[in-house]
Amino acid sequence: MGGPNFRRDTDQVSTSVPLEDDRWGPHANTGALVIRQDPHQLREHAARRLLRRLRDLNLGDGSVPLKDGNKVRITGCASLDHPVEGGVRYRLNFSHGGAEIVEIQWQGGRLHSHLTKNKAQAHDSGTSFGLNGHPSGLVELSGLQSAIDLSSASSEDYEVLLSLIVEATVEAA
Repeated sequence: MGGPNFRRDTDQVSTSVPLEDDRWGPHANTGALVIRQDPHQLREHAARRLLRRLRDLNLGDGSVPLKDGNKVRITGCASLDHPVEGGVRYRLNFSHGGAEIVEIQWQGGRLHSHLTKNKAQAHDSGTSFGLNGHPSGLVELSGLQSAIDLSSASSEDYEVLLSLIVEATVEAA
């Protein structure tokens, strides 16, 4: 499920650094300047990049199976002409005949998603995901137990991620 630049936390991935690496050994404290990025700014930047990419890809024709046996079809982005700071909206068609929009926004340090019939009428329920951005381009979504590399992910990787967001949002509503 997903390409090489998308993973669920259940995937076997080794990212360990050898303990005897000279960069971290006894010579590491040489007075060299270390620049650390503010984690809040990294998360905010990663969220904007993620939302921008989801909007620009205008993903569609994806089908998401739900736990109750129904399916929801993602039929395209409904916010192509809007800045991502206002959220990204995707049209959804349910197998039972209903149609709604999933809106994904970055606010308060989390990625929030909820269903709506139109922009002015949001459901009270929805869900949110913790997001961690890394300077390398990797973005982790803790509530989905998944990660995506914004620097090299394919459209299929983003489609898998959007499907996970839609599934979690519909199940929470």
